[in-house]
Amino acid sequence: MLATEHVFEHTYAARVLGFDETNLIDLNWYVLWGILAGCVFTYLTFALRRWSYKSMTAISFALAVVYLGWFYFMIDYGVEKESLFLPLFCRGFASVVISIIYLTSIVQSGLPFEIFPQALTLNGFTGAVMSATFGPAVIGELLSHITATDFSVLSSDLTSTNVTAKIIPVELLAGETGLQALLLAMKEIFGWLVIAAILFLLIILISYGPVKPMAIFPKWRTIRRIARRMARL
Repeated sequence: MLATEHVFEHTYAARVLGFDETNLIDLNWYVLWGILAGCVFTYLTFALRRWSYKSMTAISFALAVVYLGWFYFMIDYGVEKESLFLPLFCRGFASVVISIIYLTSIVQSGLPFEIFPQALTLNGFTGAVMSATFGPAVIGELLSHITATDFSVLSSDLTSTNVTAKIIPVELLAGETGLQALLLAMKEIFGWLVIAAILFLLIILISYGPVKPMAIFPKWRTIRRIARRMARL
């Protein structure tokens, strides 16, 4: 649901909105504020009040719906930088909440603390593959095909027989027609993703999920004692 971060956001901000490097860097602050707010929220609700995994997952997907829905309805040429605060904030909030609850589930699954770092590493690699390679690859492929189709339809010099056969790299699109095709393709993909996010959210809401966090982390002196014993062995 959040793979558009790697494929769309920089291209949209730089090519469509015409932001310079300073404004592009400033957008990262919006995401950082969302991450910090998500950490505080998760600590107060998930750690202290022990909200269920289902509730926290539903909150994450609801924020993903807001993120995708904002871009679907609001994506355009004249969007101000400040208007991007809400979707980017929600993306940062959602990503950190879903990360924390699933990392906590590793501990609660019954793994002994001695092999917890290994499980954490495996989980990190899996998340890196899914979020940084597989998702953007699928979204990028869809963007190339849909943009090529829209560009062919919008361009008067291309025949209808080339609509599905001609694939135009996004980087080569130029001019008003190219930007319009790129914008339409992004809007279409955001639409499909927001529908998928809503469906997953509904599945989560109607599912039975009473499990609450019960992870017990050892104290630092216990960790040091275990480390010394392992070093001696």
